[in-house]
Amino acid sequence: MSNPIKQTIKRLLGKQLSSHLLYRRYYRRALERAGFPMGKAAGEEAYKAKWHQLSRWVEPYSYRLFSHYCGPTPDIIPEDIMHNIVEATLNPRHLWDVYEDKNMFPLLLDADVVPRTVARRVGGGPIDYATSLAGLQVPLILKPSIASSCGEHILRFDRVGDNYVSNTGLPLDEAMLTAYGSDWVLQEAIVQHPLMAQFCSTSVNTMRLVVYRSVVDLQPHLTCGIFRMGNEGSVVDNAVAGGLYVGIDVEHGRLRGDAFDIMGRHKPFVGCDLPCWDKVVDLACYVASRIPHHHLLALDIAVAANEKPMLLEYNIGGFSSCVYNYTGQTVFGQYTDEVIRWVLARR
Repeated sequence: MSNPIKQTIKRLLGKQLSSHLLYRRYYRRALERAGFPMGKAAGEEAYKAKWHQLSRWVEPYSYRLFSHYCGPTPDIIPEDIMHNIVEATLNPRHLWDVYEDKNMFPLLLDADVVPRTVARRVGGGPIDYATSLAGLQVPLILKPSIASSCGEHILRFDRVGDNYVSNTGLPLDEAMLTAYGSDWVLQEAIVQHPLMAQFCSTSVNTMRLVVYRSVVDLQPHLTCGIFRMGNEGSVVDNAVAGGLYVGIDVEHGRLRGDAFDIMGRHKPFVGCDLPCWDKVVDLACYVASRIPHHHLLALDIAVAANEKPMLLEYNIGGFSSCVYNYTGQTVFGQYTDEVIRWVLARR
């Protein structure tokens, strides 16, 4: 559906109802595409009763779809309620922007847990070089620092003779960087752990981990996660670029069975243990502890060849629960009721 049509629907019906109708339509189609029965599923009444606490509208089709993967649990969250009510309460929208700017990461966190910045541009100002390009030999990654989505516009540069050249053939020079945009960061590329690289050698393959920082005791909890692998030849690991994702057993750091594409279709996959899992969990919880205004983060973490986990980015808004549901996980797990009580208290 085109954006103008969506905006018209929102104006006529209001944000929450229009969002409910759009997701209802989307998941009805997804259920049909998956070939599952369209009728009421076991446990659906408990699911509706739970989420009716937060909204008068609870669409049934996402439950009828994801209960085949997660089992008949009422903790499957309708995505419209997730975006418009739960996420909006846990992560105040007016406090997203500065936290999500990738040029803030080295200032908010210890600099050695994120890739080293080579150059950056903020607000269309002059390019700020942290080091000279002339003395570098390592591959570089250029990405937007704000308003980025699904790995769009990310470029990898490799040294070719005296110059850096991108994966799309662009030379890395002042004119190219100026034209690239008003807000970006140029970083040293991570040389990833061989176990991570085996799934796709051209992309940095990452773990997308969900950390819920409890509204009761402020302690961070790793509730679910997926491992993302690129399509060979791509520099990004996102499913929208042809990549695949696999669920992670976050208690043990092991990849679960079955990989999925962007449409939720199964792909054959053999699970394995992820490297340095204890260090990965420690990093995820550390990052969540440094973001005081928000309680729900989705972190992208890679493991370098020296077995050091590195944060590529964290996401505060636009949370997508469906990828975790396809892999048999609910977003908040045992903390779902705690989150509902918190949201109700603030409405």
